[in-house]
Amino acid sequence: MTELSVEERLEIIAELEKALGDDAITLGEMVQAIRKRLYGMTQLQYATFIGISDRTLREIEKGTTDARLSIMNKVLAPGGFQLSARRRKPPKL
Repeated sequence: MTELSVEERLEIIAELEKALGDDAITLGEMVQAIRKRLYGMTQLQYATFIGISDRTLREIEKGTTDARLSIMNKVLAPGGFQLSARRRKPPKL
């Protein structure tokens, strides 16, 4: 597990939040960053930690699956994130 100060963790979380909001990273890349940068875990370690299969985690990180909302929230929770809906652009009328 990665040893980070509270300030370092908050900085990484803010970076990830901004990158995702700016569409600079995919959701899978964000999950991978949470796993590696915040926790320093392998896929198997992180999958065990959050209670999903390593295959599911691998597919989420690669973007080759449409995981259920409950699974995605489980994967994102250790980084302090959850999925939600918000309007990104004004609708076309």
